[in-house]
Amino acid sequence: MKLYPHLAKAIANTLESIRNEKMMSKSSLADFADIERCYLRDIEKGNRKPTVNTIFCLCEALQIDPVAFFKMVVKEIERLKN
Repeated sequence: MKLYPHLAKAIANTLESIRNEKMMSKSSLADFADIERCYLRDIEKGNRKPTVNTIFCLCEALQIDPVAFFKMVVKEIERLKN
């Protein structure tokens, strides 16, 4: 399986950016997405890769389309490569 070395950081940066734009705290996002706050913290630090189900829960809580989220992640991967 191919590894994407910038994936965790790209997800982290994208998620944190959207959360800050929506002016949500980590606690409120974790509550709305029904995930543990420490899990969200680890995702935003780039220490954990969330499952697709978790991404969908986070997108729902942030009121963003998952496809739009993944497009932003792809752009962030490209930015991190350079």
